[in-house]
Order: sequence, then C-alpha cells, then structure tokens
Amino acid sequence: MDAASFSLIEPDTFRHGHPHDAYDEMRQVSPVWRHPGSDHQPAFWALTRFEDIRAVSLDAENFTSALGFRIPTDSFTAMDPEIGQVLARFMLAMDNPEHHEFRQVVASAFMPASIAKFEARIRNSVAALIESLKGRNEVDVVTEVAAIVPIKTVCALMGVPEEDEWRVFEFTNAVFGIDDPDYSPTIAEANERYLAIFDYGWDLLEERRRKPQDDLLSRVANATIDGRPLTEIEQKSFFSNMIAAGNETTRSSLGGAIWALGRNPDQRRLLVEDPQLIAKSLTELLRWFSPVYQMARTARRDVEVGGTLVREGERVAMLYGAGNHDPVAFPDPHRLDLRREGTSRHLTFGYGVHHCLGSRLALMQLKLILEAFLQAFPNYELASEPSYIRSNLVRAMKSMPIRLES
Repeated sequence: MDAASFSLIEPDTFRHGHPHDAYDEMRQVSPVWRHPGSDHQPAFWALTRFEDIRAVSLDAENFTSALGFRIPTDSFTAMDPEIGQVLARFMLAMDNPEHHEFRQVVASAFMPASIAKFEARIRNSVAALIESLKGRNEVDVVTEVAAIVPIKTVCALMGVPEEDEWRVFEFTNAVFGIDDPDYSPTIAEANERYLAIFDYGWDLLEERRRKPQDDLLSRVANATIDGRPLTEIEQKSFFSNMIAAGNETTRSSLGGAIWALGRNPDQRRLLVEDPQLIAKSLTELLRWFSPVYQMARTARRDVEVGGTLVREGERVAMLYGAGNHDPVAFPDPHRLDLRREGTSRHLTFGYGVHHCLGSRLALMQLKLILEAFLQAFPNYELASEPSYIRSNLVRAMKSMPIRLES
C-alpha cells in the first residue's frame, strides 16, 4: 500500500496489519498528513512521527480527548445511541480533572503491590495452559494460547464468574469486531451484541451493590465522585472499557510476540538460551508489533504540530505503528532487535494521563506466559500467517495456527 491509498477510516487498510510502506512514505512526504474525510465525518490530520505523537499525547492544554478518543469507521454512525453514550464516558474520552477522578476509582488495584498478589494466580493459569498443550501438534495461538490467561486474569480482577469467561471472549470480539462480518454480519447484530455487554455488566454491578466483594465490580458499583454515585451509563462504561481493553491488547500482544519470534528465529533463540532476557525484550516486541493502530485528539485552539498548523476543532490521529517505526526514534525500525536500547519509550501504552492503566499487569502476564511457552515449545513453527479482525483501532488476531513440535 502507498500513501495515496491509505485510509484510516477504511478498516481494510489494516487487513494485513500495519501498512508500514504507506507510513514510511507519509512520514517522508508529509509527516503531518492531511487525511480526507468521508460522507459521514470531516477531514483530519494523521501523525506519523514519534515525537509529534508523543507531544500531542502530553499536550492537554491544546488537545482534548473529550470529543473522541479514536477516528471511527463510518459504521459507528449507525450504532445505537446508547452505545455512543457509553463510549463517550470511557476514561479514554475524558480530560483532567475528570479523568483523574474516575481513574482513582480503580487505580490502586493496578499498583505494584496489588498486581503482585495476582502473580501466583497467573502462574497457575499459565502452568495449566502449557499442560493442556502438551502432546498437541498444531494449535491456534489466538483461541488456545493467547486468549486464555488474559481472560482468566481480567475476570478474576473484575469479579466476573469463572463460568462466564467464554462470554468475555465473545464480548471482546463484538467490541472490536464491529466492522468484521464474522462477528457482526449486520449493524443490527452489532448493536445487539454491544448492548448485551452493557446489560450483562449492569446485572453484575447491581448484584455487587447488594453484596459487595473484594473486586473491581464492587468498587465501580459503589463508587462516588464529588459525593454522587456513578450513573448507569458511567458504570456500564467502566465495565465494558476494562473488560474489553483489559484482555484484548494483552491477547494481541502475546499473539504478536509469538508471531514475531516465529518469523525471527535468531531473536527467539536469544530468549530460549537466556530466559532472563524475556522481561527486557517485551518493550521491543510491543514496539515492533504495535497492537493499537491509532488514538485521536481534537485541537482546543489553533496550534502547530510538527510545523503544520492544526485549526481549533480539527481532529488529529496518532498512528502508533508509524511512530513506533519512526527511524529517527528507533534506527532500522522494521528490524526486530531484542537487544535494542531505548525501547521503553515505545508508544504502545500511550503517554500522558491516558497511559495504559493495566500496563504492569499486561507485562507480568506477557513475561510469565512467554517464559513458560518458550521453555515448553522452543522450536515451534508458524503454520500460516495470522488473520486479523477487520478493525481500524486494534491489531487483533482472529487466528494464527502454529506447530508446536518441529
């Protein structure tokens, strides 16, 4: 794909993942790229340089998230109004001080001391996963490896019953697969599946108001901000945001890591021979794969970005995969180099107030799963390239077969 055919609004642009050829051309020709709109939404700017994306992410004075945290596809214009109301109350769609107040409802659960309490549970889940794979030849990484532990972890953290873990997998696919006919054949079905998530979450939250427990559902159900309880829309937003984002990006990052190491056996060999490198390698794997395609901000006033004037009210799309492969920030960026220095600066978890709340938990899971997986199956092979959910937001895999024994 070249720059002229790049369209962030069109999810087929990302059929094979990030279109790095287009990113590279855009960065060279016009790094603050004027992106045309559509019949349903206006034109906007697309950022391809690391420093421009980082600067906008940190510039809360000149940019707001409250007018949309992503560039939607045109399908979203036909979604049920309640869905728009819930998405508008995601923490991703809030600015400070409101964002800080809502984040504080659950923030302590993601601090190091709290996360450490989950390590034994995660290790047990990982051990059970590896045991279930032994003796198998070909497995699907997405459904049989990458999805398992993250879903168990987020359900335990939230307080979702273990028997409902399958629902979380389906819910996540519904949220991120709204433009994928395999998950949402029609807009009516997409609406139905989205609203089912909200109804399921609301039932759990009502139960926690009656019988609070030591979980995030209870915190959300009984929280107050400025002396008032959270509204029904705000509680549904908390639930759907955390349950989907809490497992999808970890699932995609793990699948992406296994794919990356399968394509780069020399780099995989480094980790097999020295497992101590795995923890340090995660930032390079996250940079190289980049599981989120984009986030967006809207200019509060006329402001210059990378030498280009962005007018008040114009949207700016931050192309994370382009920024993570900016050769100025990461020399020879398309090469996976697990010994690369400076990769902790990657954009994958975001910058500023919206830095990923669950990043520590995600890194713990990635480390523990990769350690066990590479020890058990050091010579796995890719059986085919991954297929991706049709989305312009996340690089979520639908399937990726691998052979465990070579």
